[in-house]
Amino acid sequence: MAISAPTRDIGYLDQVYGLWLGDMLEQIPDLIWPQSVQTYARMRHDPQLTAVLAAYSLPIRRATWAIDPAGCREEVVQLVADDLGLPILGSDAEPGPARRRGVRWADHLRLALQSLTFGFMPFERRYEIRDGRARLVNLGERLPHTIGAINLNRDGTIASVQQDVAPASKPIPADRLAWYVHEREGANWAGRSILRASYGPWLLKHETWRVNATSIRRFGMGVPNVEAPASSTPAQVAEAQRLASAMRVGDQSGVGLPAGFKLNITGMTGSAPDAMAFIHYLDQQMSRSALAGLMDLGDTSNGSRALGQSFLDLFLLSLQAVADEIADTATSGQPGLSGIVTQLVDYNWGEDEPAPKIVVQDVGSRQEVTAEALDQLIRSGAISPDPELEAYVRKMWRLPERSQTALPTPPVPEADPQPVAAQARKRRRTARARQARAAATEEGVRRQLTLAENDSGMDPAAIHQTWQDALDKLLDDWQDISTDWRDDLANQIEQAIKDDDLQALAEMSLDSAAAAALLTTAMVALAGTAADQMAAEADSQGVNVDPPPVDEEALGAVAAVIAALLAAWLAGAAAREALRLAVPGAAAAAVAAAVVLFLLSLSDRFLRDQLGAALSQAQASGRFAVLREAPVAEYIATEVLDPSTCPPCSDIDGTVFDDVDAAQAAYGNGGYIHCQGGIRCRGTVIAIWNG
Repeated sequence: MAISAPTRDIGYLDQVYGLWLGDMLEQIPDLIWPQSVQTYARMRHDPQLTAVLAAYSLPIRRATWAIDPAGCREEVVQLVADDLGLPILGSDAEPGPARRRGVRWADHLRLALQSLTFGFMPFERRYEIRDGRARLVNLGERLPHTIGAINLNRDGTIASVQQDVAPASKPIPADRLAWYVHEREGANWAGRSILRASYGPWLLKHETWRVNATSIRRFGMGVPNVEAPASSTPAQVAEAQRLASAMRVGDQSGVGLPAGFKLNITGMTGSAPDAMAFIHYLDQQMSRSALAGLMDLGDTSNGSRALGQSFLDLFLLSLQAVADEIADTATSGQPGLSGIVTQLVDYNWGEDEPAPKIVVQDVGSRQEVTAEALDQLIRSGAISPDPELEAYVRKMWRLPERSQTALPTPPVPEADPQPVAAQARKRRRTARARQARAAATEEGVRRQLTLAENDSGMDPAAIHQTWQDALDKLLDDWQDISTDWRDDLANQIEQAIKDDDLQALAEMSLDSAAAAALLTTAMVALAGTAADQMAAEADSQGVNVDPPPVDEEALGAVAAVIAALLAAWLAGAAAREALRLAVPGAAAAAVAAAVVLFLLSLSDRFLRDQLGAALSQAQASGRFAVLREAPVAEYIATEVLDPSTCPPCSDIDGTVFDDVDAAQAAYGNGGYIHCQGGIRCRGTVIAIWNG
């Protein structure tokens, strides 16, 4: 069947081609390009409009700009990032060295934002060929007031521009241009300045300024007049007028008058227009036209915090939209114009090569972090203190770094006479872990995968999800255990108070057998799944390993200890609360019921951490069981699953161990043994078989 889709346009964008004459719908000559450039150049120096432009541009300039590597090859991403001077998203956490050549993104962004002022801002690209690659070395601004003509193709796209309209001038072709334009419609490549709606208020404001200044100068001190007597001659009246006109303000000023003459200083009578109120109104109109009404909240006679927040939210949305427009133009360009990134990739690898994107984050959205806010978040359980949070707080409040002796390094198990740090002293960072990182956006993955992690065949999202699913199910099943334990504790508390035996509160205990059995079942199941995942990673590298049976006895012993510790913790919490409530004369049943309510109100953070640690140990058990069955490999530490990486974990991340014994000594019980986060650590070990 033949395809009958339309392949040619019938309509058009504009009737004017060649030497472009501007927006034909604009009625004010001073706002039609190219005259508009001069008008907006004057307007941007108005104090109110200067503040509006700063409110738009500064948050965008201070935002986080980066290269998103998703779906692109590392070589491509690295070249684009190097030529634009931008970090790679998720890979370059720390600031890089200062640039001595090439594009400085901060300066380019500052100039690109001039498109908000003038409506458009063009740049000319220049490359140099280095090591067989086209490298972007300059984005030269071509300021709007230098553009004399915009030559269009018949489809309304730009063919070229001329900085001098003389016939002999050399045009700049479209493929050399990066063109930022704000609110373009059709072939109006001069765009629409955000100052356009402020033109009327700006014009009236400056006229009012001049009138008000003249009024103050003329009437600020009153008008002097000398009144001559009724019998005065014309010469005497003229002399009186001369005396009045000659009066000046000064600490030595004075006047002498003949008998019968009278001096008066007359001020304005009646009412006069309030020029300042009108100027204030015009400033508000200019702010409102740019959605920057929050700038005027401090000048109003009344206000509302909720209203201010609404203004702020709307303004931040507009900032993010402008920033996204800049990022999209820099990446993909405008219709008929290549983007900076896409052209750079096309020149070096062709049009079929996926190109990375420029992205911008947290435009004006970073909330102020105060000590009070952190305290409330921690108390509510929304966040929990960890080494990364502590490091952030110390940096923000300029506090000294934590002493190295503040948290002593935990001892290494007796079975290993040498500390892990000594075993890893000869470790070497794999070069793959230092190179550009592959894209990863799955839930539970802290950062992009290193090449070593990618080559290992590990699926961090799947590893995390199996652990999370197991933990969710275990917590759900644990509710029956918790209910039985609370009922048992209530009976023991009631009996102790009835017997007036407070010592019995310290001796309360719980049967943890059912809890141990439930935890053992969960650990054994997850260990089996982890062994299958480790075997699949080996298989992806061409190494076939049959997962060995799970060591149920060892896992059961761990489960029994953890269940007993949880039972003792709950009994201790109940005993402390019962002792607090057991005042003389208190009813035993009432105290027991109040303790149950107290236990129900406790956060599940401790329980979740303990059960999660048990499941992490089960995962480690299954993975190491397969590693010991498989041929010798290169064993590498990975912290990709750890949501909060402390300094010791950051240091061990990517380490190559001498053998599987050293790796298991560091990660055998689930998580890195020296992690400052303790049982919350989610680090593990991967393996690379070299054939």
